[in-house]
Amino acid sequence: MKSFGAAYWKGITVIGRICEYICAFMGMGMVVLVTVQVILRALNMPLFGIEELLTFPTIWLYFLGGACASFTNSHIECGLVGAVCKNPRTVAISRIVSNILASILAVYVLKWAWEYSKYSIKIGKVSAILHIPMPVGEVVMFVGLLLMALFTVSETVRNIFHLKDIAREGGGA
Repeated sequence: MKSFGAAYWKGITVIGRICEYICAFMGMGMVVLVTVQVILRALNMPLFGIEELLTFPTIWLYFLGGACASFTNSHIECGLVGAVCKNPRTVAISRIVSNILASILAVYVLKWAWEYSKYSIKIGKVSAILHIPMPVGEVVMFVGLLLMALFTVSETVRNIFHLKDIAREGGGA
């Protein structure tokens, strides 16, 4: 069973790293596109459709960036329990409850994203100017939310094991 756990965490790490690389690539691509647009506008030669082209990496960066924040556990949170209470067991329990609620919300929203992705593929929308298939930008909503749910559930499991370690060491009452 331990080998399954190690393989699972290694798989999660690989998926998270791939997500980070895709986000970095999308961010650099956006910078290049905006730079080209600014230079061409300065030369009074605007490139037709570049704003539309920018929407796709923006959507990818937004949703996969959220997944990366879930992977690295660097998303915005209040952390009031940790600031008020110094008992490690109480802090660990509050993190688990927070993770469970976030997991439930992610799975709930994931259902909507799946339905929207199926709809987007079914109707075959294309962008107005460049005729790029819209599922290129819309299906990533489902992928990003799926990864957010996966990383949040994984963090929940990690926090449960952390609470178990705290209890084993006799920390907190």
